[in-house]
Amino acid sequence: MAMLIFCWAGTLGAEKLTSMGSAPDWSRLGEYQAQLTASDFRWLLESQYAPNGANEGWVTVERDRALVLRFEDDAEPYEIEFREYGRLPAPPPRYWRTRDEWRATKPDDALPLAGLKVALDPGHIGGEFAAMEFRSWKTSDGPLFREGEFVLEVSKVLKPQLEALGATVYLVRETNEPVTTDTPESLRPLAAKLVTERELTPGLELDVKDRELKEKSLARLLFYRVSEIKARAQLVNEQFQPDVTLCLHVDGTTTPEDKELADQGYAHFLVNGAYSADELSYDDQRYAMIERLLSGTWQVERPLADTMAVCFREISPQPPFTYTGPNAVRINPNPYVWARNLMANRLYQCPTIFLEPFVANEVGFYSDYQENPEQLAQTYARAVELALVRFYAAP
Repeated sequence: MAMLIFCWAGTLGAEKLTSMGSAPDWSRLGEYQAQLTASDFRWLLESQYAPNGANEGWVTVERDRALVLRFEDDAEPYEIEFREYGRLPAPPPRYWRTRDEWRATKPDDALPLAGLKVALDPGHIGGEFAAMEFRSWKTSDGPLFREGEFVLEVSKVLKPQLEALGATVYLVRETNEPVTTDTPESLRPLAAKLVTERELTPGLELDVKDRELKEKSLARLLFYRVSEIKARAQLVNEQFQPDVTLCLHVDGTTTPEDKELADQGYAHFLVNGAYSADELSYDDQRYAMIERLLSGTWQVERPLADTMAVCFREISPQPPFTYTGPNAVRINPNPYVWARNLMANRLYQCPTIFLEPFVANEVGFYSDYQENPEQLAQTYARAVELALVRFYAAP
């Protein structure tokens, strides 16, 4: 795997980059010119990608173009040409296919998912790393639950099921070991430099006073929250190049003071969006948002996330989760589907959906896990299979 290039805010002239972020190549957007009409661009920006005016000062929408600052005080903003009404766009430069594009290559008598390329990304890491990520826990008399290990088992159940339907399936993580070759120890010098010289970027903030403990904690965050996701993105974008990536997760929730398990679970499904003004002040995040918007990943993500929600509700119904803060936004009437800016659904350059269909520390889920974890994994896999078949193969 190619070595990751480490950058931090302020190291490349006027550029402002997130910790370990890569400098964007704005010239790549030239192939996305005239993809969207002005009204569609504005609608996507306001409803999904930069709600509540988050783009103000960074992206300006005019009648026939959008102007995007490549860096703060950019005197010559990048121009994005809008498509005229009634004019078909040129094929965009992407490796993935929409549902219609995939269907156009599929023989009528082929298997339901013949030729569809699906990447399954089991969230987090298993083994000893689960505790580091705070994804490992148990009740006083129950079994140890590690999210990374459970969703890897779901992936291993799901993969042959989808292959039997004709799909080509890739596992982004095949073991309980990390994908990245970095370690918390190898990232310690970078953590020390960031603590000394720079503010911590979104997602890496630490309210820790002790210098040594702060460096150690930051090195761990850089390991599993940044380097690991960048390594997975490299696999998805450079090797697998799937039509869709599904990030498999199980959520967690707070419990009452006098209980070990929550009384009620919930479900939700996430697509990319809801960039905040602070996040858009970073050049690499601003570039990533514009690229996703122009590449059209939303054309698959929005309806497929809807279908996922419907199928999980049919097989294992849970009430919808509701975000109350500004870090997520509803994008349609479906109460289960939200847009949120996560590193994986930002860096994976194909339609990407985060699945959070269960709550691990809820009494029903944990009881089922304690009684029969294999059956629980099969239930999860069955809902995903149904959603993919219904979305891609149903007339």
